[in-house]
Amino acid sequence: MQETRYFEKQIMRFLVEHLVDMYGLDDDEAPDPDEDIDLRIDLYFKEIKLWKELHIPDFMFRIERAFHFECSEDEWKGLFGVDRSFQTECEWIERVGQHLTFRKLVNFIAERAPYISFQPVTVIDRECAPAGAFYGMLELSERFYPAACQLAPSTRILDAFRGDALDRFWSELKWRTDNRLTELKSFWFLMDGCGCLVFWPVLLISVILFLDGNYLYPVVATSTTYALWKVFSICRYRSNPLPAGFETFRDLAIWIAGQDGEVMLAEGEKV
Repeated sequence: MQETRYFEKQIMRFLVEHLVDMYGLDDDEAPDPDEDIDLRIDLYFKEIKLWKELHIPDFMFRIERAFHFECSEDEWKGLFGVDRSFQTECEWIERVGQHLTFRKLVNFIAERAPYISFQPVTVIDRECAPAGAFYGMLELSERFYPAACQLAPSTRILDAFRGDALDRFWSELKWRTDNRLTELKSFWFLMDGCGCLVFWPVLLISVILFLDGNYLYPVVATSTTYALWKVFSICRYRSNPLPAGFETFRDLAIWIAGQDGEVMLAEGEKV
């Protein structure tokens, strides 16, 4: 049996999500996960005018953190060809750039990203798909996002994860199950966003007024806005952003088990 790993499209879609977050890309600037996997990385970043700003150590750190792996700096330098002395950019393109596609980066990640299986397991001499899905979620929680309580199939999802912790766990589970998991309700994300958008402009204006000698307004405005931001944050933490039909980890396990089993198989896995 070959070592298990994720499909290229699973990693590519999650990679695109992080590129959007990392560089603040608009929808029309983000690479298409299904069509741009063979696109050269240098040509893409040149097209969106970010090639000269691409900082390899920062890029390396963010990708490793997103996919939960570590590798040496030399491996990254080898991928991008910065460990060799090229006299011109044309030489780099000929030797490295023309081969440095998103597919190559995706496979670089796939070889290192820890694999978590959601495949059926045997329980009392019977194959059980929901049990396999639950054990996968349990391993995901224990390895990367420890839950607030010990997980059992009957555990309510909101008793284990809330706020940012739920967001991270859900996002991780989503890409590992081929992005078929329903998104969390959009209003939930707007709560923090609205509070943040209000707080920072008011803080900036308050600092300007404070420097001009107006002390009362900045203090009152900043305190009030900060209080509202905290209210938004608390509401986000206490609210229920879960899609309809998902309450316990049993619900999630049954949903994952009901997906196409072929999609869940790791790329290259042989049985």
